[in-house]
Amino acid sequence: MRLFSKITATVTALSLLLFGIVSVNATRISENTIPYSYVLMEGKTGTLLYSNNGNAEFPAFHSAKLMTLLLLMEAIGEGNLSFDTVVKASANANAQQGAQIWLNTGEEITIDELVKAITVGNANDAAVAIAEAVSGNVDDFTALMNQRAEELGMLSTVYTDPAGTADGNITTACDIATLASELSHYDELTPYFTTWMTSVRGGKTELVSTNRMILSYIGITGMKAYYSEDCLNCLIATATRNDLTMVCVILGEPDEYQRFTTAREKMNIGFAAYTLYTPKRTDIYIEPVPVSGGVKLTVSADISEIGSFIVRNSELESVKMRIEYFDDVTAPVNIGDKVGRVVFLVDDEERYAISIIATENVGRMKLLSAVFKLLSGMFAG
Repeated sequence: MRLFSKITATVTALSLLLFGIVSVNATRISENTIPYSYVLMEGKTGTLLYSNNGNAEFPAFHSAKLMTLLLLMEAIGEGNLSFDTVVKASANANAQQGAQIWLNTGEEITIDELVKAITVGNANDAAVAIAEAVSGNVDDFTALMNQRAEELGMLSTVYTDPAGTADGNITTACDIATLASELSHYDELTPYFTTWMTSVRGGKTELVSTNRMILSYIGITGMKAYYSEDCLNCLIATATRNDLTMVCVILGEPDEYQRFTTAREKMNIGFAAYTLYTPKRTDIYIEPVPVSGGVKLTVSADISEIGSFIVRNSELESVKMRIEYFDDVTAPVNIGDKVGRVVFLVDDEERYAISIIATENVGRMKLLSAVFKLLSGMFAG
């Protein structure tokens, strides 16, 4: 009897999850008219490693919910919301079609459950509820989505609603990879993204993830799998191993299962072939930088924050460092002004650079000061 109940619950959850979504075998646009695209990116640095038709345009569909989650996490980071915040579902959230958790108008639900509904179940009503919690209304939130996309350099992306289901939502695999890379920095989302089955609304709505990667891939941290008539089978997968984060985006895959196989192959290649290279602070010695027209002849300087960059394992022996001081540094110089660069080259091509910044203020030499300095020098001689 217990086994029968579990089977019944699973079937029910799958039915709830897929309600309103067209079957893979349903009549739809010919697969030949839909492009195929994949991208592999290193998430910590945002470095594009491989791309096949990565700038082809697709309907954003459920990938738009990743931007909705990013804006939520930023709002939480600013202290405006928390996972425990209780929100009241609006009539607009209740009116959403397709994948949903069937929120009733006026129903109270936590941000925690809404995040589950999006990460596990692709719920459109939950996305709207989050948008209204962050910005007050969907229009303002959608404007914020597009603003954030532009800031991230997602120049081929246009959002028209927080769920991604309205007409006009456009994106590319490259842009989605950039978004997923940014979102992968929020470790607190990993338990949500890697949950296979859960329930919300006091057990009234059961959810089952469509991302099979979370069941078996070592280091998996998310993110989302979905299907639609206009973009076929899609997958956004992220995983972390040995300080590397691989982000694989596949759009327009005709075969439901091949997207997972392809992602595993591409991510395995990425983990095997690349290394995250972090320069050692002790290897970098910065000298005082000459200043023209200042009360001092030089300004003390140091490097800004050290980051990392990606190199192939076969390139490690060819990494070289070059220190460049700007030859046109003119007073006044303020703390934080850039006065040079530390450049890292791979096979003599620039791969990464760290700014050299002033660590003190140097004022401009005034006429009276210049005369005094000249006379002091004469008498001292």
